[in-house]
Amino acid sequence: AALREPQRGLAVDRCREARSRAMPKLDMQITTSNLSGADDDVRVMDRPTIVIIGARGLVNADWSLSGNDKSDPYAICTIPGKHDFQIRTRTIDNALDPVWNHEAVMENWEPGDPLVFTVYDKDFGKRDDVLGTATLLSSEFDRDGYDGEVRLRETGEAARSFLKVRICFGKPVWSIETTQHAAMANATFTKTAVTSVRARIRNKRLGVDNTDAGVTRKQFREFIHSERDRNHYCATLPFTIFLWIVFSALAWGQGNVDSVHRLRSGIQSTIEEIRVPQYLPDGTLGHALMLRNVSSQDEMWAWIGSGFLPKLGAHANTSRAGFVNGFNKLIGQVQLRQRRASLDLCHGPEVATNTLAGFARLGCRSLGVASTMSSYGPAVGLAGNATADPSFVRGGALPIGLAERTFGLDDYYYAFLDVMLPSIGMQRAQYLHTSSWCDDATEWVEATAAFFNGEVSAYTHVAVRFSFQTGGTLEVTLDVRPLHTPVWSNSMIALCCIWGLLVVVLLLVTIQEVVDRKGKGVCVRFCGDPWMQLDWLGIIVGILLVAGFVLLLQAMDLITPRIQELQELVAEEPPAADAPFPVQEAYRIKARASELALSVVMEGLRMSVEYKAMHRIAMFAYTFFLLLRFFRGFLGQPAMASIARTLHSASQDVIHFAFMLLIAFENFTLGGLLLFGSEVQTWSSVHAAHISSLMMLAGLGDFAPLYEVYPISAMVWLFTFAVALIFIGSNMLLAILTDHFAEVRKASGLSGLTIFDQAWALIGDGVWTGSYHIRHLVLLLNDRVPRLRKVLPYFDEEGKRISKIPYDELLEVLKPPSEEERKKADGHVPMHLWARGIPDWAPMQRDILLAFGCDESTASRLLAKAEAQRADSVEFPTDVLYHEFEGQMRNMYDQLNGMDEDLRTWLRNRCVDCDNMQPRQRKLESLAVQKIQTRTSPETMLGAVAQAQLMAPPGQPMAALEEGPEQSEQPSPQ
Repeated sequence: AALREPQRGLAVDRCREARSRAMPKLDMQITTSNLSGADDDVRVMDRPTIVIIGARGLVNADWSLSGNDKSDPYAICTIPGKHDFQIRTRTIDNALDPVWNHEAVMENWEPGDPLVFTVYDKDFGKRDDVLGTATLLSSEFDRDGYDGEVRLRETGEAARSFLKVRICFGKPVWSIETTQHAAMANATFTKTAVTSVRARIRNKRLGVDNTDAGVTRKQFREFIHSERDRNHYCATLPFTIFLWIVFSALAWGQGNVDSVHRLRSGIQSTIEEIRVPQYLPDGTLGHALMLRNVSSQDEMWAWIGSGFLPKLGAHANTSRAGFVNGFNKLIGQVQLRQRRASLDLCHGPEVATNTLAGFARLGCRSLGVASTMSSYGPAVGLAGNATADPSFVRGGALPIGLAERTFGLDDYYYAFLDVMLPSIGMQRAQYLHTSSWCDDATEWVEATAAFFNGEVSAYTHVAVRFSFQTGGTLEVTLDVRPLHTPVWSNSMIALCCIWGLLVVVLLLVTIQEVVDRKGKGVCVRFCGDPWMQLDWLGIIVGILLVAGFVLLLQAMDLITPRIQELQELVAEEPPAADAPFPVQEAYRIKARASELALSVVMEGLRMSVEYKAMHRIAMFAYTFFLLLRFFRGFLGQPAMASIARTLHSASQDVIHFAFMLLIAFENFTLGGLLLFGSEVQTWSSVHAAHISSLMMLAGLGDFAPLYEVYPISAMVWLFTFAVALIFIGSNMLLAILTDHFAEVRKASGLSGLTIFDQAWALIGDGVWTGSYHIRHLVLLLNDRVPRLRKVLPYFDEEGKRISKIPYDELLEVLKPPSEEERKKADGHVPMHLWARGIPDWAPMQRDILLAFGCDESTASRLLAKAEAQRADSVEFPTDVLYHEFEGQMRNMYDQLNGMDEDLRTWLRNRCVDCDNMQPRQRKLESLAVQKIQTRTSPETMLGAVAQAQLMAPPGQPMAALEEGPEQSEQPSPQ
């Protein structure tokens, strides 16, 4: 700051002269070119200042699966025998030629102490490896310092490793304020219309024209942040796109969604359209009974016996019996499965007090509690060999083995209806009806059937459940679930292998990223980053998909042999009642085996369908994983990143708003349940009320039944529901997102960069990197094969480029220091704080890039790209104008301080003059008094008269001479 104006420079020159006169023996050489003109905060130290600059040719002590991992070096400087103090640099990841530029003072050094430098490799989970050591004796640096490289020993390999250090005495230590002012003095301003002329004049006077990079530090920081995001996030897009393509092809190929959907729709519509004629008591034909109209137990048996069984088995062509909709072949028979609840005494409040005990039933069902009875109902069989009907025995009297018990077959009651022989199946259904197979303890009855479609290669599990609800109602549900059996073609096998390989690659990349995060805690390394948590979640879901697919294949492998067994057990008519017992026993054994095989097939299909449903849910979750990975890749593009950051920024407000909206929705649902639940079926339960409220919210609800029950209340409910949840809710959500989007766009620096600009920049980077490798290849060929020199072009030797740009280190350096860091510095300015002391409006300097790991070519490339991206952006230089105003005010303050000193000196001299005037005045007064007294004495007067007579001209009267002296010799007032 002292060099910004000539007047200030003269003041500094006077201060230097005064200091040199006061301290003639002090000889300071300021060698830091960026810190000139700040002498006021310099103080001399008697301890050595050690700068560990960097190292080269270090040994690679790390190993990774990708082969790209390198040593993570850091250096330590110690004094043998003195372990109370040491100097340690920061750790640089994946570098064999690190640059630290770490500066510190060895506080405990005394003359004669050697310095030991040790370079380590930072490792996780084990002791750090030693990459080399070096020792400097005191005689090598205690006089003139040291500046050069030291050969590292104990490298462990035949490698030539060197450590570059600088040691000096008496080097000035700069405060942060002095460093910032000095850096501001040497920094130029950005090229804007307001300050361009002024900046050129200042640059010419200061001699720093070559430091103008065309972009300010703030603009370069935004550019580096954008480049880091592009390299970190956009690099994941190719892998995500490839993973999405493979997963989509695999899901579509294995699901065969369109054919399976047509299969399900055809079977479901066929069952729903089954019509059973009903005759009124007078013998006339009434309305046909359909599945949706079944409301009692009698109607249930009528629909099963007279509708469901004939539809599945009856056909004009006997060879087509058991086929539905063309190619859907029924497997075995129709299975009836019953769940029975335990009967207990009713425990209502009126029954407990015996008020209405005479009207209450003595037995009530305990829903959810299975019956413990092993059998019930009538006994059948020959005389003397009466046994319970298998349909009335728990487990259906099936020969259940250990393998079948895994399906839970012994928890239900089974009955089987033959379809291939419709008359026998109908008789069996009639018998079950008349024998009260369903009674008061029945909780639900399920009629199940299994089909196989060879054209689509899919199974279909059909379940019609009749649930006996409390209150006497009968609820009917139809569940048709197809199960596609994938055809393992070569393309499908290849897709499965590729997708599994991609999951393994993602796992290895995540593990490598965990290994690269050295120096952090275990939780931070594994789950510290939300995107890493996303990767772990995707890996877990991928493994679950593989495991679920394997379980699905195993479940289907259990079905196939049972189906083959069913084909061997051809249905036969039961023997006559008077048939011999061995014939009946053989038929019974064969029927039990067939029923067991069919039960295993049904349970296997049911289990496979459940596995398939969970597998599809996992695949659905995996699509969200892919979506979030796409969002992760979009963060590297500023325009897309602004949208993603808007969602992230507004997430807290949206969550709070969603919480309030959920409370309002639940209250409206509760109000609708209380108002219309007892009158309208669609609002009769909590589940149904929530569904109806959601349909109202989507505009698909039916308002007419509500208006018929309570017109005014329904209108008030609908009006408040629409205003609170639809109008206010949607507009509030839009306002939150709009506000956060405006803030994000305002804060983003490179939001105008389109995806096409970034694609062009990516191509430019590829050309720049590729040309470098091509030139090196040409140089290598020219060196190894001299004959090719006539053919290949000639290139000059180039310096080695870094493999990875240190984006994080540069962003840390370009970030302004906080107040806590200023306080912790305590007057000493490390290298990174020195670089961070430069203001944001100052232009970016190449030396900072070189000092923190960039080579010359990379630094020039980064500055050129930043300037090119900022070429069209015009920013009002508020910070520049402010700092110029501050500089002018600082100069005025300095001039006023100089004037104050001059005025004080002048006044001090005037005070001395005033003090000298008092004795002079007294002396003059005494001399005047003496002269007056001498002139007024008689002797003096007589002598004056005589002299006057002698000198008087002739003719003058004597009287005039007598009066003359008295009048003419009047003393003056002094």
